[in-house]
Amino acid sequence: MQTKEDNILKEKSKRLYWPELDGVRFFAFLLVFVHHHPLFMEVPVLKYFYEYGWIGVDLFFVLSAYLFTRLLLVEYERTNTISFKKFYTRRIFRLWPLYYVFVFIVVLLFLYSNDFDVSRYLWIRIAGLLTFTDNIITAFAGFNPLTITSHLWTIGYEEQFYVLIPLIIFFLANRPAKSRWAMLIGIYALCSIIRLAMILQEVPHPGLWVLPVTHFESMLLGVVIGFGGADFILGRIKPEVTGIIGIVFFGLIMLLPNLDVISGWLILSYSFVGVSTAMVFYAVLHSEVLKRFFSKELFVFLGKRSYGLYVFHLAGNSLAFGLVEVMGIPQAHQNGVSFLFSLMITILLSVVSYQYIEKPFLILKRKFEVVVTRPI
Repeated sequence: MQTKEDNILKEKSKRLYWPELDGVRFFAFLLVFVHHHPLFMEVPVLKYFYEYGWIGVDLFFVLSAYLFTRLLLVEYERTNTISFKKFYTRRIFRLWPLYYVFVFIVVLLFLYSNDFDVSRYLWIRIAGLLTFTDNIITAFAGFNPLTITSHLWTIGYEEQFYVLIPLIIFFLANRPAKSRWAMLIGIYALCSIIRLAMILQEVPHPGLWVLPVTHFESMLLGVVIGFGGADFILGRIKPEVTGIIGIVFFGLIMLLPNLDVISGWLILSYSFVGVSTAMVFYAVLHSEVLKRFFSKELFVFLGKRSYGLYVFHLAGNSLAFGLVEVMGIPQAHQNGVSFLFSLMITILLSVVSYQYIEKPFLILKRKFEVVVTRPI
């Protein structure tokens, strides 16, 4: 007869979880945080992290694509099918509660401050936030002007990816390896053609940046790594060397014009971003040294709360800037103090959010798991 402890050990042995990837999540957030705060704007060398910290978004993308590819493949291997209903239900429980609480509060405050008298354009932007289509609207109309929501296009982007990923994995899992890679190469070629056409049409930034069909390398390479497609090449190289090569590509990106400069260089920029994030991510998966570093308790703790960190960080910036003004901090020190205040506020909000908004739904989400994932 199995005891409760035996069942717990059995569950853990089947758990699909890499704690080091939570650490990666936290550092991906840090890159985005630095990108959205002016502290390093004029600091030599460090200013490049301010200008190019958006690469943290791609690190999130490659990580998400890998995790869902592995999760769905394991589900398929164990059950010979993929439950689309359970997958979509899990995604709803994970993303919607915090997202809608945040959006509703921001929208209500915005409407109240404007006496509910806003333009038709702003109502469209609000509708985009509520329907996870803000990235599509952003592609044609620029980033959302509603206070502290301009970063939420990524949530819409990922939601669109989540709609497709179980269908893609189910389809590819049934195919021979050669057919599978031919299809992935075909997707890459098609998306590359669409992006090239938009570059030739000089579609302004952020048109390419916010659409899955034109900003696709990181997601696509995450799927490739999840299927084991990178092992043939990268498996022959020491993972630490792979990580260094990925960082070198990051350095090359910094030598190219930034993404808001519409030119042929964007073909290299987007490709290098995908290669850089994929190689760094692959290195973390396979290097014992990097696993130990990114698995540190603090990094894992904060990484588990990275969704809240990401959602709240612009609000943290706004509150921190207001605090330094009220406190009369000298101009020369405002950026440094506000950076620390913003980070502390953002972490506090994410911890509270995780405990009281996200966690109850994560517990419900467990009922729809086919493969046991990370502990709550």
